[in-house]
Amino acid sequence: MPNPRNVVRLHLNEHLSPRLAQQLRKHGFDVTSTLESDLVSKSDAEQLEFCCASQRAILTFNKDHFSILHAEYMDKGKQHWGIILSTREPIGVLLHRLLRLLNSVSSDELKNQVRWLNEFK
Repeated sequence: MPNPRNVVRLHLNEHLSPRLAQQLRKHGFDVTSTLESDLVSKSDAEQLEFCCASQRAILTFNKDHFSILHAEYMDKGKQHWGIILSTREPIGVLLHRLLRLLNSVSSDELKNQVRWLNEFK
């Protein structure tokens, strides 16, 4: 089902706190997390497949694996809803940067892109 407002729907990978998802929801964003979605034992490829099926971008600290997955998707002509890479930061810093990203980038703009959250300081 298409996103009517073209707002990024987000999934937080395993090493991100579900508290961050809760905070983003308080700001009105549609956010899931690996821990809340019972995906803890799933591979990075399965995480990205989950995100594709639910039209979500994924936020991860795992630059190496997700960069490879992005390249594989592009080589195969597959689409994803965005991969957002970040360095490990305190939850307040991540929240601030995510709010800047989510309020300035549309779902269409993020589709098939890899972006660094650090761009949104």
